[in-house]
Amino acid sequence: MGRVKQLKPFVKVYVGLILAFFVSMALVFCIPDSWIQDNVNSSIEIMDGEGSYPMYFFYRHNSIMDVHTEGVMYNGLIPNRDYNPIQASVSINQYPRYWHGYMLYLRPLSVLFQITEIRYLGMLAFQILLFWSAWMIAKKTRPAYAVLYVLSIATGNAALSSVCLQFLSTFLVLFVSIGVLMSRYEKLRTKELGFFLFFFVVGMIENFFDFLTYPIITLGIPLILLLWMRVRDEKADLKDNLLFTIWSSISWGVGYALTWIAKWGITTVVLGVRYFIRNLSVIEYRLNGSEEEPLDRIGTLQKNLKAWLNIRDNGMISWSKVVIVIAVIALILLIWKKAKDMKTILAYLPMLLVAAYPYIWYLVMSNHSQIHYWYTYRNQVLTLFAGLIFLASILKSKNE
Repeated sequence: MGRVKQLKPFVKVYVGLILAFFVSMALVFCIPDSWIQDNVNSSIEIMDGEGSYPMYFFYRHNSIMDVHTEGVMYNGLIPNRDYNPIQASVSINQYPRYWHGYMLYLRPLSVLFQITEIRYLGMLAFQILLFWSAWMIAKKTRPAYAVLYVLSIATGNAALSSVCLQFLSTFLVLFVSIGVLMSRYEKLRTKELGFFLFFFVVGMIENFFDFLTYPIITLGIPLILLLWMRVRDEKADLKDNLLFTIWSSISWGVGYALTWIAKWGITTVVLGVRYFIRNLSVIEYRLNGSEEEPLDRIGTLQKNLKAWLNIRDNGMISWSKVVIVIAVIALILLIWKKAKDMKTILAYLPMLLVAAYPYIWYLVMSNHSQIHYWYTYRNQVLTLFAGLIFLASILKSKNE
């Protein structure tokens, strides 16, 4: 009975958010198509001139602009069938397996702006929310950790991520989530299952907005911060933090998965069973690949790592050199500053498990990650952030 009572807040939040997602999507499709038609047409013309996958800055795969998906987003703004607002908001022009939550801002903004102007607004939102979340991290943890956070985000080619609508949503969810977590940290601590409910909500919101880009960062980066804060504030040990990591990850994953399942259920009710069957075939393809695109899990890991490290397709990653460099740097730092006691080091050890989340994601979602490695590589900003915070946490400070 006690466990059922613990689930009540999750059920209430789940039902409430699903209703909010459904109603808000229907409402934005009540905006007359004629109000946005001109800006949609001019935006599509601009994207046609840019090409589907233009490459900027470093002329590597980590610098590809996903104009193709932006085109999909814009083509979904105006229904191509005689649908009512509910049907239109669920179908998104026969692309119903995602929620397409970006419509909440893209459709209203398209009344006044075309794509280049909306990209500019997105860039401003990215920068403002990034530095707000960094300031909140500095305020609640240490200023140095805020610097490490900004550095990690920068390795995901922040300049490009901030001006591509396809890449923008997950970062905005991350920044707002961190800001909320840091500002409400004390309140969440006092509530039973407060942090688990937080991750459940973040997983739901991420699924609502995202196009399956690099969602794992919205779980991992806040989790790393909480693991550090739990050692500081609650003297958490290895077992405590390991269990916290597991349950937080489950909460996020359940929220993410159930939100997706709810969309498929709504699609089936509104549009018909054939769309549910189509979704199942897509899932099978994403998990198992196809004859034309067979799974290559090791190759997927290599592609994503090369894109993150800005290495050409025919470039070689010398694993031995990478390991040696990391080991030497770690050894020098450990000798120079000396590590804390073993009990404290073990308490921070679950951070390394979280650091491996992107690679677990690549292995599970191998088909998607091997095809779209030129943006899924951004999952690895979590690996860098987790590694840097772990290293900073186990070394003695000047006062110790």
